[in-house]
Amino acid sequence: MKRLVQLILLLFIVINSAYSQINIKGRILDKADDKPLTNASIILLNRDSVLRYFNRANEEGKFQVKNIKPGSYIILATYPKFELYSDTIQIADKDLDLHDIKINSQRNVLQEVIVTRRLPITLKGDTIEYDAASFATEKNAKLEDLLRRLPGFTVTGDGSITAQGKSVQKVFIDGEEFFGYDPKIAIRNVRADAVDKVQLYEKKSEEAELSGIDDGVRIQTVNVVLKEKARKGVFGNMEALAGSKELYAGNLFAAKFNKTERIGITASHNNMGSSSGREGSLRMNNQITGAPLNTNLGANYENQFFKKALKVNANYGYDNNSNRNHSETYNKNVLPDESIQEKNSKNDNERHSRSNGLRSTLNMRLDSTQTMELQSNANWANNSNLTYTDSKTGDGSGNPISDFRENNQSNSSSSNNNFRLNYRKRLKAGRSVNLMVGNNHKESNSDSKVYSRTYFYKTGDSTIIDQDRHGRNSGNDFNSSINFNNRISDYINLALGYSFNHSKNTNTQNSTDNITQKFDSLYSQNQIDNNTNQGVNINFSYRKEKLEINFSNRTFYKNQKLNDSYRSIDLARNFWDNNLNVDANYRLSNSKNIRLAYQSSNIIPSFDQLQPLQPQTNPLFQQVGNPDLKRAVNNNISANYNAFSLLKGTNININGNLSFVNNPIVNKTTILDNSAQISTYENLSGKSNWNGGLNINHMQPLANRRINFNKSANVRFNNSYSYTKFEGGQSGGEFLLNNAKNTNFSLGSSLNEQDSEGFDFDLSANAGFNIQQNSINTQYNATSFQGGTSAYVKYFLPKKFNIMANIFYSYTGPTKLYKKSINQFYTNIELEKKVLKDESMTLSVKAFDLFNTFNNTRRNASDTNYSESVQQVLTQYFLVGVKWDFNKYLGKGND
Repeated sequence: MKRLVQLILLLFIVINSAYSQINIKGRILDKADDKPLTNASIILLNRDSVLRYFNRANEEGKFQVKNIKPGSYIILATYPKFELYSDTIQIADKDLDLHDIKINSQRNVLQEVIVTRRLPITLKGDTIEYDAASFATEKNAKLEDLLRRLPGFTVTGDGSITAQGKSVQKVFIDGEEFFGYDPKIAIRNVRADAVDKVQLYEKKSEEAELSGIDDGVRIQTVNVVLKEKARKGVFGNMEALAGSKELYAGNLFAAKFNKTERIGITASHNNMGSSSGREGSLRMNNQITGAPLNTNLGANYENQFFKKALKVNANYGYDNNSNRNHSETYNKNVLPDESIQEKNSKNDNERHSRSNGLRSTLNMRLDSTQTMELQSNANWANNSNLTYTDSKTGDGSGNPISDFRENNQSNSSSSNNNFRLNYRKRLKAGRSVNLMVGNNHKESNSDSKVYSRTYFYKTGDSTIIDQDRHGRNSGNDFNSSINFNNRISDYINLALGYSFNHSKNTNTQNSTDNITQKFDSLYSQNQIDNNTNQGVNINFSYRKEKLEINFSNRTFYKNQKLNDSYRSIDLARNFWDNNLNVDANYRLSNSKNIRLAYQSSNIIPSFDQLQPLQPQTNPLFQQVGNPDLKRAVNNNISANYNAFSLLKGTNININGNLSFVNNPIVNKTTILDNSAQISTYENLSGKSNWNGGLNINHMQPLANRRINFNKSANVRFNNSYSYTKFEGGQSGGEFLLNNAKNTNFSLGSSLNEQDSEGFDFDLSANAGFNIQQNSINTQYNATSFQGGTSAYVKYFLPKKFNIMANIFYSYTGPTKLYKKSINQFYTNIELEKKVLKDESMTLSVKAFDLFNTFNNTRRNASDTNYSESVQQVLTQYFLVGVKWDFNKYLGKGND
């Protein structure tokens, strides 16, 4: 056996040696006088820019690199104070002679045209870093425009960002929040020419970062690294819009950066429904829902003091918004006896809201071993709401069952303030202690007048509710933790922690019947919640070279109590709860990365699900709790693979997840023959609710890397259970278990070319299908096709004129219950003219939904409930506008 092993190893060495005996040679010379460059370095990189071979030139400038495997390589030739030589070579099955390689001394190269090799995409651990200079944008473009050019990124018209198939929740500027209450302000106002790098990574939760205990939560995050010269300057923009239908908008943004200091202000006033200063954006359909009126103000301040020992980040936001809208919903509920209840509802709503919010963070470095962070937030809000509802329910054959009409007028005020203090002390030998103390206090008051009339056709009975309702809610949550981190070795870290949390919340609503002038306990509550949680945490992490593993476990002992004197409810429970998280990240190479994660947690029944009787909302719906509910267990598995090739310029990202709930808590609904519903909950043993999904994105450049070609595939599957019973049906009043399955599959592709010359375009198309299945009433199971396409084209005309067009079309196929397909189509067009020498001012004329063809019908499905809805929208309108971008120093200068 030993000789056999030796023979196999010898054979492998011989084959490998024979396979690799390919050599390259050449000579490195000074281009000015053909003199040899002794000891010049010769480097061969593979496709992933990883160093594979290295040698130096002799006294005659000659070099030879031996035993090279066939393939494609990047060859670099370097010599002190000489320019870098770079080229791509192909190694086949024979030796290669590169002859003379001549390079210039830097003294002979104009400083303005020194060329260095910049990599458009690099992978640093689990962070994907994009070099902003590798993705051209037009003059005065914003960060939003830059993100649209990055492979794997999509930015919708409303500013929502998706990267590598995941929604981006955080946007940082140089690692700090800028206008933290609204990250869209940053991407829509920071200049693209001020950006050096864009970093994409999954950030741990704030709790995990502060405590050192990984809770398994990952937040898709974008960090924008500014150029050094862009950290000082003044920039901003002003915009005014006016149009048909008496539409108008005014926006202002201004910021001053001075190394560590950042000051920003923003203001917006419009009747077009947006609070983020993009009312006239052509890329979105820009539906104006209802009759909105918005006023928004904001300010942000960041700075560092005492030699960067103190960092301050504070922002303030003011919002004053109102809207008036009308909507209609057409609902079909398939009953267990195969009959259908149809409900058609009309809703008129008028709302007003005004709020003030203040957020601040102080980071203090007390000394070389101690840091402290203080977070404080406060919010005050006033809201008023006026709603009229008219709802009619029939049996599907045109026979009426019930008629419900309600007027509801309410006013409320609320306040919320919280603080959090984090202290960290570094001890010797890689050890540290983290201490956290925080408190959140909230209060709200509300007054409402409710008048409703419910008529039941079968019995001829009417129920009238005429009430004044007064509500008062208050709550206080105290939380604290202490964690000890110990670096056992250069690769292993262990963290142990203890946490204590206590909360007390009161929820009181007193309803008075205006007819009898008596207190109505059926629509009232006096609820007090008391919760105390104590837990121990353990986190083990291993980091070495390419592998990173995190293991964390949280075990809590929970004491919870609920009391409601109006309904004689007194619930209490004590139990143990456990959460487990395992996360592994492996860097296959400098351009390939794979991540696996597993989380296990308990789904604890809420007191709303447990308490036997809850306050009624209207005569057509009653919620009944189940005190015997048990916890359910949720398990989630996720995986991510990312790879890119610098030579090919390709990128592939694969995301997959699978989640399943054992002993799930399912809804149990009883439908009465008068259309009223009674809802409760029950554990379903022996079965699992589960869902899973797979998302694949692949990008490759075309036309000498001028065009990005993106392809995607997405599949989602959901499997869930619920009980339903129809008392007036043929099933004899028995509950039937319904298994609902929903499958969505889609394929998409896009072509993107934006070099700001001639014309830019962004074309996309997708197609797929949706399968809805129920185990009862299978005759209504259906497969509907879905798809769409969009095109954004921008032509750069002479005399600084530009014309843009945005065309959108989507299709939703018919189902068994809704026989008509939904076609949504619109065309937006804009003509703009850049004026002033630096093109900083833009005059524009825009037309939205040029042919007035948009259909705003929305379709939804949940178990056996299917619905379509429409609301009051304005889609066709015209705008004229002027926008001025001002910029002093920020990002200016030649690269």
